[in-house]
Amino acid sequence: MAKKLLYGLLTILLIFVSNSPEEARAESVNEDQEKIMITFEEEIDYELLDEMGAEIHTELSTISTVIATLPESQTVRAAGESSIAYIEEDQVVEAAAQAPSWGYNHIKAPAAKAAGYTGKGIKIAVVDSGINRTHPDLKIAGGISIIENSSPYTDPTGHGTHVAGIIGALDNTIGVVGVAPGADIYSVKVLSSTGLGTLIDVVEGIDWAIKNDMDIINLSLTTQSNSETLRNLLNEANKKGFTFVAAAGNNETNATITDVLYPAKYPSVIAVGSVSKNNTRSYFSYYGPSLEIMAPGEGINSTAVNAKTETQNDYGISNGTSVATPFVTGVIAQYMEAYPHLSHSQIRGIMRNSAIDLGPTGRDNQFGYGLVQPIQSKAALFPDLKNNVWYTESITGIFNEGVVTGFPDGTYRPDANITRAEAITMIGRVLELTESKQENFFKDVSKDSYALGYINAAYKLGYVKGITDGVYGPEVNIKRGDMALILQRAFGLESTGEKAFTDVSSNEYYYDAIQAAYDNNIIQGRPDGLFYPQNPINRAEFAEMLNKAIKE
Repeated sequence: MAKKLLYGLLTILLIFVSNSPEEARAESVNEDQEKIMITFEEEIDYELLDEMGAEIHTELSTISTVIATLPESQTVRAAGESSIAYIEEDQVVEAAAQAPSWGYNHIKAPAAKAAGYTGKGIKIAVVDSGINRTHPDLKIAGGISIIENSSPYTDPTGHGTHVAGIIGALDNTIGVVGVAPGADIYSVKVLSSTGLGTLIDVVEGIDWAIKNDMDIINLSLTTQSNSETLRNLLNEANKKGFTFVAAAGNNETNATITDVLYPAKYPSVIAVGSVSKNNTRSYFSYYGPSLEIMAPGEGINSTAVNAKTETQNDYGISNGTSVATPFVTGVIAQYMEAYPHLSHSQIRGIMRNSAIDLGPTGRDNQFGYGLVQPIQSKAALFPDLKNNVWYTESITGIFNEGVVTGFPDGTYRPDANITRAEAITMIGRVLELTESKQENFFKDVSKDSYALGYINAAYKLGYVKGITDGVYGPEVNIKRGDMALILQRAFGLESTGEKAFTDVSSNEYYYDAIQAAYDNNIIQGRPDGLFYPQNPINRAEFAEMLNKAIKE
């Protein structure tokens, strides 16, 4: 990789400036020092850093990066070292201009409250200007100040306090109420008392949030410039399950817009734009192909800091994508509470799918997927299921047994037909079948198939056979009669021999198996009294059969 010395001007919804220079090493005491980010091609080279007189402040080990102070003469040397991929100088950033919470009602947050979802147990980091911990409408769980000699629980600018209130203002009959009042809010202060800070401060703040296992990291910040260090940090953390929500940016200069600003522009970050009460895109809101979701961002009332008063219970109205962002953060916290078994990417998919489309069908550059929507009723185990229908108990049962986790998008798809590979995998998990993938008894089962081990084990035990010689048919939809036969073999079901269904001939190979499954209360047939043995079985029906078999 060619060495790069990266520069740029960052515009983050609150402005950042460089911290005071660190003390120089003894041999460089008269030379100016520079705080930079150094990313290595492979492992961090501590010996080289020592040779250059570097004072290390923070290590970002997941991306082989250090934040360090160097003598200015060594910065040029660093850019030429073969072991260093690139270095980035600090950049000025600013918070987006804060451009009542009618937004709370507009996204139908009261419905989620009625359903009992408050974001309870979800840890949210507000990377901002600090939060006024003494505000009676806020409860702050903890935090850190990256700004030296400054508490994370003071907020001279009021920006972070306003953001925190939209996310989690307490439901306590006073003031306002947040979208996720039950969430644990952490203040990560990266802006000074003047409202200024640095890109390095932001990176260090995010790193703290990652190391302290925050579930969601709210970034009501923007910048015009890409930072490879920031991109890599967010990308690696997102792979590990961290969720980042960031403001799309505010256009106050009538500049030509081609896309949202950074960090919202990164694929690892959920980019949030602003809408008015009429669901039109706010005039200031950036847009483009990276825009993902919209939320209210005009005239939003929330907790605030009023420097003209000595009171702590201040409230104020603000505008901007920076105040739209915490609405989305709060909604995601609700989804995480409702679906603790789903991954962050599955939660992101649910958010997209549940949004109210505001533009052309599907995702578009003006509105992304549309207006964010919270959970509006008591959630079923999977977002595409309904509560209290005939299959609810069974799907919940096999989920609790670790048999199913759903599809990558977080859905269960109860009406979808189940394949032979899926069926034997689920049975294999119940019976804890284990088998090496070194053997392969069927030529149509890939060595990389998730089901190979289960198919091998079930074949050796006599639970399954091929549909023809040497062919298993992993993607073939399994028939109801064949499913009964596999269950009989796997669970040792015995039959009384009495005929249960008029459409099941005693001459068929699955006759005794269907009788046995019926006698053991695993199957009941359709409402018309027939079994339809040649029909495919769907995922809800299979869950019902398997859950009953487990209980036998």
